[in-house]
Amino acid sequence: MGYNLTKEEYKKFKELESKMCGSNSSNNWNNSTNSSRSKVKHSGAKFTKYINSNGEEKYLTTGWRLNRNKELISIKAITTKNTSKDTVNKDGEDKGWFGSIAVTFTNTVTGEVNFHWGTMERKTGKVVVDSMAFVMNPRAKNGGYAGTFINKNKK
Repeated sequence: MGYNLTKEEYKKFKELESKMCGSNSSNNWNNSTNSSRSKVKHSGAKFTKYINSNGEEKYLTTGWRLNRNKELISIKAITTKNTSKDTVNKDGEDKGWFGSIAVTFTNTVTGEVNFHWGTMERKTGKVVVDSMAFVMNPRAKNGGYAGTFINKNKK
């Protein structure tokens, strides 16, 4: 099904199309707007090991994330005196995970603070809060990730 347009009608059509799509009339509207925008990060995470004033080695993972209302959520996960350092499984192999990591979520706009317990991988600083299906991974692409995850083992 084709349309037979005169040269004048075709010219008007192309003018209207260029006004709607910007300078490049060959792209449709979605492609022209998406290509002009740069990708913006919505989360990030960093991992640090340090020695506190008592000479104890501590592990700290900090992160941030924008929620659905574009409010900044600051996340801090740190080892505490309750952190279980015994990460050996039944076979005597080191699992490499700390238990009982203190994780705080702070909404920087409203000031609301939420506290949860999580686990941390010793080598990478990856933090998992199972009760919220939340993960912070400092080694993810593009400067780390802080956000939800889907547990593939549960169905």
